[in-house]
Amino acid sequence: MISLPFRCRLQLIPLVALLLCAISPGLEGATVLVSGSSLVRTVAITFDDGPHDILTPTLLDVLDTLGVKASFFLVGSMAEKKPDLVREIRSGGHTVANHSQTHRSCLVLSAEELEDEIRKCSAVLESVTSVPVRFFRPPGGKFDRKTVERVRKNGLKLVLWDINSRDYTGVSPSYIANRAVRRAVPGSILLFHSGVKATIDALPEIVARLRKNGFEFVTLDEMFSAYTASDPFLLRAAEGLFHTM
Repeated sequence: MISLPFRCRLQLIPLVALLLCAISPGLEGATVLVSGSSLVRTVAITFDDGPHDILTPTLLDVLDTLGVKASFFLVGSMAEKKPDLVREIRSGGHTVANHSQTHRSCLVLSAEELEDEIRKCSAVLESVTSVPVRFFRPPGGKFDRKTVERVRKNGLKLVLWDINSRDYTGVSPSYIANRAVRRAVPGSILLFHSGVKATIDALPEIVARLRKNGFEFVTLDEMFSAYTASDPFLLRAAEGLFHTM
C-alpha cells in the first residue's frame, strides 16, 4: 500500500494519467472513471462487497428512507448465495456492478484468471437482474495494465473513487461522515462498504449535510451516461490510486 499526503496525490494525478497512456497505446480508448463531471453538483455513493445477510437489508432500508439511490459493487460468489438481495438492490433503483467473482486481487491473477473473475461475476448478476452490467471495480482498488485491458475487452468501465471513507478501518460514524462531507466536490464518487455498520449509521448525517450543501445523489448509471462514459481517463484527485485497502 502506498500512502501519500493528499496534496502530493493531487499533484501526481496528471503524471499518473500520462504514464498510463504511455505504457500502453492500447489503453488510449480505455476508461478509468474516478469522478463525474465537475460542472454538475452531484455525487455518487458506492458500496463494495456483499450482499450481506443482515446489513444489506438494513442498508437498503436506510437508503430508501433517505430517498437516495446508490451503486453496489457485488462479489459474484456472494451474490450467487443471495439472489433475492441482488434483486432487491436492483428493484430499489440502485446500480448493480461487478466486484469480481471471488474478490481476489487483480494483481496476482493471470490474464485468463482475471477474465474468468470478471465474466463469472457479470454472468451471475445479469442472470439475477436481467440488466447488463456496465461497471467493474477491482478488489481493493488495485489494478494494472492487464486489468484495464480485460475490463475493456468485456465491455465494462473500470470505476474507482475520489473519496475513500476508510470505513473498513474501524473508524466511527462521525469520522466517516466528516471525511465524506468535507472532501465532497461536484462529481465525487464516494467509497463505502456495505458490510460496515458504522457506515450505515453515518449515512443520515452524510446525506443531510451534503444536501444542505446543495448536492444531489445519483447512481453511476446516472452519473455516466452512454456519452460521458466513453470519455477516456476521467481522472481527478484519484485517491484510490494511492491509498487503497
